Amino acid sequence: MSNTKKFEINSNCPCYESIKKLEETYYSKNDVKFKKLLDSAFKNMHQLPPEYPGGNPWIGKNFSDLLIFLNEWCTFLPTIDGSHDDGLKYIQDFAWFYYQNQDGVDFVQQSPGREIMRDFAIQRGRFMDSEASTSQIANWLKDIRIEKEDYDLPDPNAKDGGFKSFNEFFARTLKDQDKSRPQTMPERDYVISAPTDCVINSIPQNITDAKTLITTKVNQALNISDMLDGSKYADKFIGGTALSCVLTPNTYHHYHSPVCGNVVETKVIEGAFYGYDNFPVWATPNGNPGYYGTDFNQFENFQRGYFIVDTGIYGYVALIPVGLDTISSIVFEEKFMNVVKPVPVKRGDTLGYFLYGGSLFIMIFEPNRYKSDAIRVRLGNQIGIFDTEDSDLK
Repeated sequence: MSNTKKFEINSNCPCYESIKKLEETYYSKNDVKFKKLLDSAFKNMHQLPPEYPGGNPWIGKNFSDLLIFLNEWCTFLPTIDGSHDDGLKYIQDFAWFYYQNQDGVDFVQQSPGREIMRDFAIQRGRFMDSEASTSQIANWLKDIRIEKEDYDLPDPNAKDGGFKSFNEFFARTLKDQDKSRPQTMPERDYVISAPTDCVINSIPQNITDAKTLITTKVNQALNISDMLDGSKYADKFIGGTALSCVLTPNTYHHYHSPVCGNVVETKVIEGAFYGYDNFPVWATPNGNPGYYGTDFNQFENFQRGYFIVDTGIYGYVALIPVGLDTISSIVFEEKFMNVVKPVPVKRGDTLGYFLYGGSLFIMIFEPNRYKSDAIRVRLGNQIGIFDTEDSDLK
């Protein structure tokens, strides 16, 4: 769909202001560097790995194609067919724009592109908060993976559950957490539980501070001081271990405390909404996102927050929700906003939730507290789910 002439932006598009700002900045004579950066990004598009058929959709495209893409993305509503959904469609397509492309990363993570794309995300978020975003909810509720019987629906008799926006549906709450998501042996404080519905993997990177950057077998290091934005507790995690928890579009999107203790510090950190430059190793086609090879230090630049939990005899635990791509919302429960005095927390207590977009939750432990290369489960705990996309199951 490459165009050689300027694309006329739809003035009725909810993201009109940000898309128009992008166009004006690109053609401005006062910022020729920005145009050169974007033109260079288009020239340096990389082909995708063979497991992604069809190639990089941005190869051969130009700035007008970017405007068209953003115009379409702004009001995109994720759809579902049987048990297949396209919730990551535009998120993934935009990730190809900066795939192994430093100019593309600089566009979304440096001024003025960073601010323009943040505005786009905010404006798209408003659309997903509106009644105009509800048309696909009824189809999602038909999906057996949604498990709608577990949720508190505003109107259980309505096909769309009575939700007033897609984001309200996306951030739906459990009807009875103790029944649908019971904690394993809640009275035993040495148990660590999953913080949300997610795919869990160990993070193999060496956890360091800025002065002790030591590469590991994946040639990467995670700078804990940067990840926690200079928290006074950051040094406690140097040499520790970590787990990543990646959420998918069809799952429950509230995150809960995996441990008991006292929350002693929290913070929301303003960061970039886009720019992870190697999406194939992040969202692997084998359905194991965040697996070995993911460069977690890139998330030090992303919109995120953190909770520091003092568990007592088991040390401190850092909990880091990260917002990835598009709306990038990491809403905290009110009582955990800007904590300065200890707030008690039990394992399973709700900490916050994500709205529609990419969602990641990282758990970091002090040294010698948890061997994250061995995830242990108990009899009766979920270890996976069947592939419900088989045609015989529809």
